[in-house]
Amino acid sequence: MNIQDILPIKQAEFTLMQYCPLVTCGQTVKRGQRLATSSIQGMGDIHSPVAGRVSHLDSFRIRITAEGNEEVDFTDLNKFKGQQLYKKLLELGADIPPIAEVETLIINSVDAEIGVLTRKELLVTSQAPLECGLEVIQTLYKPELTVMATLKGTSNSLGNLLCVEISDQYPAGLDPLVALAVTGIESPEKTLVVDLETLFHIGRIMETGLPLFETMVTIGKEAHIVPLGLAVGDILEHFGEKLVDHDRIVLGGALRGAAAASATQGVDRKTNAITLIRTPVPIALDAACVGCGECVRHCPARLDPAMITSYAEFGLYEKAAEEFVNTCFECGLCGFFCIAHRPMLQYIRLAKKELALGTVKSREEGAL
Repeated sequence: MNIQDILPIKQAEFTLMQYCPLVTCGQTVKRGQRLATSSIQGMGDIHSPVAGRVSHLDSFRIRITAEGNEEVDFTDLNKFKGQQLYKKLLELGADIPPIAEVETLIINSVDAEIGVLTRKELLVTSQAPLECGLEVIQTLYKPELTVMATLKGTSNSLGNLLCVEISDQYPAGLDPLVALAVTGIESPEKTLVVDLETLFHIGRIMETGLPLFETMVTIGKEAHIVPLGLAVGDILEHFGEKLVDHDRIVLGGALRGAAAASATQGVDRKTNAITLIRTPVPIALDAACVGCGECVRHCPARLDPAMITSYAEFGLYEKAAEEFVNTCFECGLCGFFCIAHRPMLQYIRLAKKELALGTVKSREEGAL
């Protein structure tokens, strides 16, 4: 079910972290007009899902209030090939890894967290766009072998792809562990893992010739097609969840999701679920590590999350890099088992972001 059929989008809101806005406050925009361009390689641009007016714009977010019905022109994508097609898909809103030499392409159809149902639903309801997206990915990367990772005990597949069963025990469905299960090698070279959401997004763009306007999102015990930019608070209330003080809305699952800044924040391409968390769920605390070692014992990547997060907490990002913070695949188990309730995953993501931005200075540079 497409939620837009029963819950028309009156305004759209997007966060602008890692995006550069292309419009100004008060400007009129068409449906499909590009609002912001990505500053990160492999991340697609943002487009307006409605015709309207830019009613708010600051460094952190952009909001469009729906007005009128003008729409951008259709793009004939059949005339684009190779690198040109790749760039056009990014421009139209798809997230696609940079083109590189790929020997093994793995299609990950296993939902990342317990309670997230997006990929399961896509396999049932969206075979056509998935197959279209798969064809594009195979054309762009030209893999020697394409394998589909499926949840143990399920039979859904795409075409005649060879299937490899993945354990239903979390976090076996995360991309690095899926790659290990398929190839038998940790961090295999010339191997690319692509999830079903990416195939769906590419397929929808190819089918319509328009920018990406929607994605599949788990809400409660069901998954639905949701317009990008639709306020998460409106979605929850539509499904009977009356928001009250101290409610926390998480974009994604409870272990790996990110907290919404407000109930007006809109769904984005990475939102595979909307999770409502209410007390008495433990809240992360600004507490010191007690050295219990639980995070180390439960880390599937065999890292030392206690050390990494302690470095990140005090801005020692280079030290975090020396402890292999970028090897972390962000399963969230360290924070789940932390008896001090430290925001472990948030510290890890902070360190990764600062390192990726290239703003970390060496100790010698900082002393000059």
